[in-house]
Amino acid sequence: MTSHNDRIREQFRLQAPTFENAGFSNRGLAWIVEQVAPRREDMVLDVAAGAGHLGRALAPLVSHVSAIDLTPEMLVQGRRLADESGLRNIAFCVGDAVRLPWLDRQFDLVVCRLALHQVADPAAAVREMVRVTRPDGRIGITDMFVPAAELADETNRLERLRDPSHNRTLAREEILAMVETAGAEVVSEAFEDFGLGLDDWLDRTQTPDDARAQILSRFAEELDGGPATGLAPSRTPDGKIRFIHPWITVTATPHPGVR
Repeated sequence: MTSHNDRIREQFRLQAPTFENAGFSNRGLAWIVEQVAPRREDMVLDVAAGAGHLGRALAPLVSHVSAIDLTPEMLVQGRRLADESGLRNIAFCVGDAVRLPWLDRQFDLVVCRLALHQVADPAAAVREMVRVTRPDGRIGITDMFVPAAELADETNRLERLRDPSHNRTLAREEILAMVETAGAEVVSEAFEDFGLGLDDWLDRTQTPDDARAQILSRFAEELDGGPATGLAPSRTPDGKIRFIHPWITVTATPHPGVR
């Protein structure tokens, strides 16, 4: 896990300057906030927060937000953006999603946006999220998911070519099972498809030319009638390639008696 975490830190150290308040970084925030239904009195934890985009979206609506992430450069970026927005009720700290540095039952709302696919042990991260949630609290997990089990291997192969720190995009059923095994009850699911431009997606990770060529070739193969990648590529009128990341937001509550 240490080597995987090192890959995450290296990758997101490079990406940190691209995590601004516009474009891909902001996508889906209003939709996620609607699903997790923040309350003014909530103490919130944003797990594997990156630059804290979700935590910063929640901050004006709640009492306090703690944002934790492995990569210091991402947190520095988040702190800068929070300061520019005048947010004073969000704290940023370095730490691991699978070993949260809080006691049991500390938070009213615990969220995680687009990180389960990156974590070496996503089930452990979900267990930790449930552990630190109060009995009457809520958990909200948003991530990409594979649309069909038979496409998972190819989807993940392409994701890792682009970003070596990618672990595994999960199936919807796996995410639900992790939540329930961790001791929480799923209360809602919501789905959205988000489109991305291939060039921007590759530029943000500074994907090497050979890997870029392999991904481009594979998308072109599918567009010419070849096997599906699970990413549903399409061509725009100007010949650019776009593709789809399907997202799920799962909301859950801890089972009574879970510690």
